[in-house]
Amino acid sequence: MTEIPKHCLEWLVESRRRYLKKLMRGEPLTYFSAHLPVVATWSGDGEFPVNMTAKGIGLLPRSDLLTQFIELFEETLDRVRDMRWSESWSIRVDTLFRLYSDVANFDPRLLGGLEIFEGRTLENLRRIPRASLLYAGIKEEEEKVGYISFQINAEVEIVGKENSYYRFLLLGRKLFEFDKFHLYQPDYPYGYIFRVKEVRDKSPWSRAGSRS
Repeated sequence: MTEIPKHCLEWLVESRRRYLKKLMRGEPLTYFSAHLPVVATWSGDGEFPVNMTAKGIGLLPRSDLLTQFIELFEETLDRVRDMRWSESWSIRVDTLFRLYSDVANFDPRLLGGLEIFEGRTLENLRRIPRASLLYAGIKEEEEKVGYISFQINAEVEIVGKENSYYRFLLLGRKLFEFDKFHLYQPDYPYGYIFRVKEVRDKSPWSRAGSRS
C-alpha cells in the first residue's frame, strides 16, 4: 500500500479541527470538503460505466490505537446518554478533538466510510472493488489561503458490523448523529475500508509570468 502524503494528511486533520472550532463558535455551516470527496466507482459495462457521488470519508486510527478510540467513543456515548443532546455538545466535540489532536494517531494508508443508501456505489464495489477519491478544498496556513486537491486511488474492502473498523466508523457517526449537519439515518448496513494504492496531486497553480 501507499501512504497519503504528509501535507495531504495534515490538511485532512487540520480541516476537521477548524470545522469543529467553527461549529463551537456558532458560525454558519459550510461545505466540508475534507470529509466529502467525490468517489468514483466502475460498473464495468455500459456507455457510462463510471458512477460518482460525494461520500463522507474519514481517516482511520492506527491498528494499535483502534481499540483505544473505540472504547473512548463508547464511554462518551454512555456518559451523555441521559443528557439533552445540545448540552452534551462540548463533551462529544472534546472526544473528537482527542482523536484529531495528533496526525500520528492515524494510519496514512487507510480511509474509511459508512454505506447508507445501498445504491450504485455498493453495487459497483461488489463487482470491481476499486475506487478513486477526489479531494478539493481550501488550505489555510500562516494567514495565507491556497488551494489543495488530490486524487486517491484505492482498493476497497466492504466490511460488516462485526469488523472493528466498522465499529469505529459507526461510533464516530453516532457521536454527532442528531446534530444539524447530519441527516439522521436508521441504519448503516456496511462500511468501507479504502486501502491507498496511489495518490495524484491535482492542486492548481498559477501560470502567471510563465508566458514568453
